[in-house]
Amino acid sequence: MATVKFVLKGKKNPSSIYVRLRDGRKIDIILSTNITINPMNWSDSKGWVKQIASFKEKQNFDNRLRKLETLIYDERNKRVDIGLPITKDWLKNLVDREQGKQTEGDKELLITHLINYKDGLPNRVRNGKRGVSEGTIRNYNTTISRLKRFELDSKRKFRLIEVDLTFHDRYMKFAIKEMGLSLNSVGKDIQQIKTVCIDAKESGERINEQVLSKKFNKPSEPTIFTTLNEQELNLLFEYEGKNYLENARDWLLIGSWTGCRVGDLMKLNDKNIITHTSGKKIVQYTQSKTGRQVNVPMHPHVEMIVERLKGFPRPLSSVNFNKYIKEVCKIVGMTYKVEGAKQNPFTHLKEVGSFEKWELIKSHTCRRSFATNHYNKLPNKRIMAVTGHATEKMLLNYIGEVEDDHVDDFFELWEEQSNNSDKEIIKVI
Repeated sequence: MATVKFVLKGKKNPSSIYVRLRDGRKIDIILSTNITINPMNWSDSKGWVKQIASFKEKQNFDNRLRKLETLIYDERNKRVDIGLPITKDWLKNLVDREQGKQTEGDKELLITHLINYKDGLPNRVRNGKRGVSEGTIRNYNTTISRLKRFELDSKRKFRLIEVDLTFHDRYMKFAIKEMGLSLNSVGKDIQQIKTVCIDAKESGERINEQVLSKKFNKPSEPTIFTTLNEQELNLLFEYEGKNYLENARDWLLIGSWTGCRVGDLMKLNDKNIITHTSGKKIVQYTQSKTGRQVNVPMHPHVEMIVERLKGFPRPLSSVNFNKYIKEVCKIVGMTYKVEGAKQNPFTHLKEVGSFEKWELIKSHTCRRSFATNHYNKLPNKRIMAVTGHATEKMLLNYIGEVEDDHVDDFFELWEEQSNNSDKEIIKVI
């Protein structure tokens, strides 16, 4: 049975208040709380502040000591439950935490590792490229924000050693029920938490091995996304109207025929247009996310836009781009209802339903449209050379398709075998 008591050492004014933690036969730890008091206002028998202190002073000391006492008991129980030792360093970290100091114990916290991992991303080298996209940083900031909400609701901070299958299930239930997140959003959080735990283990930190289990997986569900088909792109190409809308329309067409992410799209300039060995013009750029160089043949729409403007359109912010392309799509008649998902402006959560198509158009529609419009018309490897997907599985997941080329092959083979069999029967007859 653990007991916490506060004691004074010496009669000097002011004197330091010490905390003593006894836990079983082997644990007896005493250390300073860094709180001082006049010994005349201290009760040796109770280890507390006497009534002779002013009411305000007594209330202040009582509150601080009671808060520290509660913290020690609570954290002691959590530590014992997960099999971690009760040490003097651990107790000192709790005393420092009560006083708002950064402690060594914070290194054990999941939230600390998430923040440190995110802060280090700009200097990480992946695929020979230093740093990550702004979108990746935003994703980690979102996960950190959601974890803080989860910890606030749980009334505790989770340590790396506590990130187990129980944590996985509890976080999923909270994120779906209380935060209203989709399975894909929860899955992204789970994946990032798992990544950070694995990174911590590689750095020598102790983690719960359950985080490495296949059961500690990211949930997912089919993504509903909107694309523009060739007829709709041709319709947009014919649009004539306000200058700022034509400018946005031009970028929408260029994005849909190059497969650029919007961050790379708005950086295109005359230097990205080069002459291929075939003598034809191509768009060459380096993907900011992967560091890969991409060569994209210039579609007639892109070529005519560049010739008309004598270069690429005026760059737009992502906010204005998303706003204007919706407007121009509405004007050209994309008011028919389609199934899709869009963000609720009040809850900021995605909602699935039937919407007029122009409402669902956004910057990522460009890239999705490129991949979808060329699927089954060109080999997947050729599409991947432009989109940057590392595997065909990633490409198929991206466009919401299932690889089924083998189905036609089987039907063709069996039909041929059946015809040959009929011919053999006719010969015998």
